[in-house]
Order: sequence, then structure tokens, then C-alpha cells
Amino acid sequence: MIFSVFSALIAEEPTLQEKMDTAKTDWDDISFEFYISPVVMPDVGIGISQCSKLKKVYQEGTIIFHADLIPSVWELRHNAEDFYKIYLWGIKYRSTYFYKLDYSGFNWFFNLGFSSFYMDFGLDQGGSSPSNPSWFTLPDVAVGCGYSWKLQNNHHFRISLDVGFKILISNLYFSYVW
Repeated sequence: MIFSVFSALIAEEPTLQEKMDTAKTDWDDISFEFYISPVVMPDVGIGISQCSKLKKVYQEGTIIFHADLIPSVWELRHNAEDFYKIYLWGIKYRSTYFYKLDYSGFNWFFNLGFSSFYMDFGLDQGGSSPSNPSWFTLPDVAVGCGYSWKLQNNHHFRISLDVGFKILISNLYFSYVW
């Protein structure tokens, strides 16, 4: 009896090849995303995604780091250092839901994160300088929808629009997922 229990436990141990196949399958579910949002406030972001199957939909969770270098172009700057400062940055988690196995077609999503921005209100009461710049942080909570086109090699081109409680109420995104 001890021999049969011991051999049953050994038989359940996956082989090295099975372990490698499992690790490969897990890595195949990882993808990367780059987006640009040129419409309301120019914004660029890069993210890492993992796909999973829920009951009737396919879910893609993405952690996105984003930044904005453009607002300083709109302002008159005399110093080259100020021209290249980042005035908006943040991190957010986006959960996207698809109805097709190949993650194409119509999708909807929600964002949860925060954005930090550098603002110069010009409120220095001491008179030593005309401004008092500070960093401010706001939540980034939004819902949205979009459309995804499947390209070759499981790459996707996506257009999406979101609306919610964030620095800008709404924004349009063009993204490439590989």
C-alpha cells in the first residue's frame, strides 16, 4: 500500500518539459503596449499586459506608466532646462474586456491610478520670486470603450476613448500592442 501511494505521488509530478511548456504559455500571455494621446493633452505611455479568460469575456490587465513633455512647448521659456521638464506623469492600471479570443473588435475598459502634475500658480507672497511651483496629485479613475484591429503576429492597433475623474475629463488614445 505504501508503495502504491508513493508511486501515485511520483506519477503526478510534472516532467521538466511540461514545466517548460507551462512557463512558455505564461510568457505568451504577456504583451507590451505603447500609446500616444495627441488630441486633448498630448500624452505618451508604455505598459505591460497580461491576458486571461473569464467566463464569457477575455480580460487584459495593463499597468501603464505615462508622461507628458508637451505643455512646456506652449509656454514661452527662456531656459533650455525648463523646456525639457516633465510637467505631468502618472501610473494607472487598465482592465480591458474583449468578446473575441484574438482580442480584436469592440472592447470596454476601466482605469484606476493617479496622475501628478507640476503647476506654477504665481502665488509667492514673499516677493522673492514671481511664482511658487508645486507638484499636485489627482486620481485617475475612468471608463471607456474602443476598437482593436488585429495585425500580423498577434500585434494589435487600437483606438479608444475614456471619460472619468482625472486631470482631463476625457481623452482619445491610439495604441500599438505587441
